[in-house]
Amino acid sequence: MSDKLEWMNRHFVLLRHKSLDDVCKIEGYKIRPDIQSFFDGKTDAEEIVWNFADAGRWKCACELLAYIAHRRAAVWWAYQCLLSLNEELEIVPAEDRDIDSIATSFEPTVPDFAKVKPPEPDPAQVAQTEAQLAQMQADYQQMRAMADPEMLKLVEDGLEIAFKEFEKIHGIHPMKVLDLLAEKLPQDQNPIDRDSPIFKAADDIKAKLMQVRQETLDTIHAVIPPKVPEHEKKVRDNAMQAVYRWIVSPDEVNAKKALDIGNECPDTPAGLLSLCAFWAGGNLMPEGEQVIPTPAGLAANGISQVLLMCALHKGGTRKLKERYEHYFDLGVEVMTGENNWEESVAEGEVPHDADLSDTAKTIEKDKDSDKIATVEEKFFSSVYKRWKPNLDK
Repeated sequence: MSDKLEWMNRHFVLLRHKSLDDVCKIEGYKIRPDIQSFFDGKTDAEEIVWNFADAGRWKCACELLAYIAHRRAAVWWAYQCLLSLNEELEIVPAEDRDIDSIATSFEPTVPDFAKVKPPEPDPAQVAQTEAQLAQMQADYQQMRAMADPEMLKLVEDGLEIAFKEFEKIHGIHPMKVLDLLAEKLPQDQNPIDRDSPIFKAADDIKAKLMQVRQETLDTIHAVIPPKVPEHEKKVRDNAMQAVYRWIVSPDEVNAKKALDIGNECPDTPAGLLSLCAFWAGGNLMPEGEQVIPTPAGLAANGISQVLLMCALHKGGTRKLKERYEHYFDLGVEVMTGENNWEESVAEGEVPHDADLSDTAKTIEKDKDSDKIATVEEKFFSSVYKRWKPNLDK
């Protein structure tokens, strides 16, 4: 079995296609112009996967690996990636944004890096300025003391006569003008008129924006049903269970179950992977008399999208590039035979719920007897009996 295979010289053993020509023609893999240089002169698809990895192009390596991998192994690989994501989310859960919080305010928000902090007063500079003013006052008094008293009086009397004439013409004493100017200095030179039409227009625009916002929210709530965390978790768990059931026993019954459950949540990684399990079976008409092959590359492209959804998922402890590198490492373990599903089948433990064998989640009570058993234990018991001859080899 695959768990007996050794990882030798970085060679994959669980491959569906080895030739690059087969990957492109049979699976429909498309070579993007930006990565064409990795394919020039190459015919071995596995070699190109490693070239991507050596260049740190983990996403490209994962995408090509999904196309060349054995389909059953590829589904197991994506299943392992989902388990890794769930472990991340246990540490740092994703925070869902409330739709009702969108555009609650139209006031511009200044980011922290753009905020200007007023300069703090410099005590040394203030003391220096005050000392200069005191010195100027002392110099002025010293100059008055040095002046001829009679000449100084004549000058002051002349200034007062000039000030009186100024007051007769303008109705205000020049010194009073200086006092008024000094009083206005602390005041705002351009006061804002709150009764200005521009403020009324701004209020009208805000009112219209709030109306549009409310209409948009009403439309969203009418089209998108509210989230029910308990139901979402149940559907997600069902999808993971359907995927695992198909992996350990990829028959038509489990393929059909994976299709039905995947259609309930196709916009989630687990739901899409459940659909991938159905597509990987290669028959669009399970339990039917006629076999209709799945389109070329459908399962492989689905696996790639599952990895992308996991890599982009909110929350967790890794960034996108770190996740893709980790997912590639998991893919290497699976494709080299180091990581497979046989151990979990032998032990009767479901990887996405390790406590399933100890703490029953779904319990049936046989009405004809008092025997109580879990659905999962019955399932794994039958699978173990089916696989036991191979496991004993």
